[in-house]
Amino acid sequence: MRYLAGLFAGAVFGIGLLVSGMTDTLKVQGWLDVFGQWDATLAFVMGGAILPMALAWRIAARRRTSALGFALPGPPRREIGPGLVWGSVLFGMGWALAGLCPGPALASLGFGGPGGLVFLAAMAAGMVLARPLKARIDAPRQGSQMDIRPLTPAYAVSPQIEPEDLAALKAEGFTTIIDNRPDGEIPPELSAEVMGAAAAALGLEFVVNPIRPGDFSATVLSTQAEAMARASAAGGKTFAYCASGNRSSCAWALSLEGGPDTDARIATAARYGYNLEPLRERIAVKAG
Repeated sequence: MRYLAGLFAGAVFGIGLLVSGMTDTLKVQGWLDVFGQWDATLAFVMGGAILPMALAWRIAARRRTSALGFALPGPPRREIGPGLVWGSVLFGMGWALAGLCPGPALASLGFGGPGGLVFLAAMAAGMVLARPLKARIDAPRQGSQMDIRPLTPAYAVSPQIEPEDLAALKAEGFTTIIDNRPDGEIPPELSAEVMGAAAAALGLEFVVNPIRPGDFSATVLSTQAEAMARASAAGGKTFAYCASGNRSSCAWALSLEGGPDTDARIATAARYGYNLEPLRERIAVKAG
């Protein structure tokens, strides 16, 4: 039944692509040529696909298995990272140049001629090469990027660190590590889960407080401040890291109640190349 259901669904999908014009390369290129002679008719195809899928995901979210008894796929990831952005751009460029994407290319095999076969061969080659290429791009740079930059005697920042750096940080007297970098920016071997496990093994408190560029919300700042306060109360020091240390510096300047005045905070960060001047008004509120 599962194979029959797959065959039926594939046939319906293929017929839909043929009937809607998604296999017509000129029509597709007209749809994508928004600054030229734009053919907007495929908008109805997109709408006709999105609406039922939105309903299907809602139904699937309430079920653990399909009507035929096999597992349903998980919900799509909501995280938007560089890989998703660049992959979408490359996909769109290829789609616009060829007028085909994977589904329509397969549906047009029977009448697409040699052009369709060339597209499918190129697509297959791309799928084979994608995984090793991604692994090479995501591979961490050789050597540690850790560079301890003390903003105060009890708080330091740094660019991205590695699990092997944590022992050295403990030896320097740091008891709390704050990860201000979203997982979507880094390879899996430097994820918050991996770093957190390594920190726990050394008896260090590990706080996951990801900051997207410019997102210094009340939640982010309160999490940073509470972690700093716990470390200070226990007589320890706090170490925070992100891509360059800039976000960790901003979070310190925006979350620290009292203490150094506005000019001192901005000047301290500037010694390490961090420009906090655009945040002067928000920092002044905290500095008092």
